[in-house]
Amino acid sequence: MELLKLAALCAACLLPVTLLRRKTPEQALLLTTAILSVVLARCLREGAPLLAEIRTLFDQAGIETVYVSILLRTLAAALVTRSCADLCRDGGSQTLASAVETAGAVAALAIALPLLRAVVELLTGYF
Repeated sequence: MELLKLAALCAACLLPVTLLRRKTPEQALLLTTAILSVVLARCLREGAPLLAEIRTLFDQAGIETVYVSILLRTLAAALVTRSCADLCRDGGSQTLASAVETAGAVAALAIALPLLRAVVELLTGYF
């Protein structure tokens, strides 16, 4: 049900954003950023119980919590990267959007580095 509310909010704000973009693109970008902030805040509120469930599943499986942290931080980096890149595109800068996407890829690699290290240690332990 929350998805429908958020989709309705975005759809309802689409016309004002489109109209503002013609006359005052700066205000359209500000309105888009405000709507995005509301949607992200609601998603975080709805996602908190899901994160607790994921942690419980990892605990039941005997997987270390550091791996849960890596998974969640990588997911957060991907969501922030996508949202920021889309805002850059809405603002008219494909170059900035590409730069944000590149930074997001590097951040994801940096976040996942401990996981890669663990895999390499596991493989070298077998050989």
